[in-house]
Amino acid sequence: MIITKLNTTSKLHFKFLEKFSAKNAGRKGLSLWLTPPKYNPSTSESNILQLAKIKRIPFKESIYQSSIDTYYTLYGWGEEGPVVLLVHGWGGSAAQMTPLVKPLVESGFQVLAFDALGHGDSPGKQTDINETIDIIKDMSSKIELDGIIAQSTGAIASVMAIADGITSKKLVVCGAAASVDYYLRTFSQKLQANRQTMGRISYYINTQLKRNIKDFSIINIVPSLKQSALIIHDKNDEVVEYTEAVALSKLWSMARLHLTENLGHFGAFTDMAMLKTMIDYLKF
Repeated sequence: MIITKLNTTSKLHFKFLEKFSAKNAGRKGLSLWLTPPKYNPSTSESNILQLAKIKRIPFKESIYQSSIDTYYTLYGWGEEGPVVLLVHGWGGSAAQMTPLVKPLVESGFQVLAFDALGHGDSPGKQTDINETIDIIKDMSSKIELDGIIAQSTGAIASVMAIADGITSKKLVVCGAAASVDYYLRTFSQKLQANRQTMGRISYYINTQLKRNIKDFSIINIVPSLKQSALIIHDKNDEVVEYTEAVALSKLWSMARLHLTENLGHFGAFTDMAMLKTMIDYLKF
């Protein structure tokens, strides 16, 4: 949902399409929207993944793959205790969430994480948020979730899954935008698309998802959602502005906002004070 980078050749190709074929430019934009960048885990992240119990969970056939052998890769740590699910964001993977594993397990939790389709070790090159929501629902049908820690767009998928009926006693939202409009604006800026082209891209996205992409804005869902939440956002977040979290907290009556400084988009996962804050919230 967010392009991390676009090389000069790709930019020129897109601008050419935008000038001479609005339809093809729109379809190219849709393709980019559905294609997550690949995350390269660090050595320490890979080491923690290797300590997990790893399973490939059969899943319904993806609309973006021809093979019926669709699965998502599931990682598990800890033998007993309440279950906490870690949900990565767009272009991330379970590896990105591994700094949380040791503190959570040592605090008495079992920890689960998965690679969404098209991410990490799970198959595919393209996916959409509906498929991530369906993975969370599939996991919830197999095991009771006591808590969810979700990063960025992973928080959208988690909130949507809760709105669709799964249960989780606690929810931690990290670095998420309140509205999908924020992701669309960021996408437009990096693509340097004009308004007409973005309108066409949005139309194609809605058609692909079979619903309006703006329906996924969590700020529109949470006012009627009876769900406890801890919202964590850094004032120096380089991906999503912290004002998004402030706006979200004002409409989420059962949420508590915790702003940090100088941690960036992912820093809360390695900061000892924030790890304690999350664990205390999940326990009580």
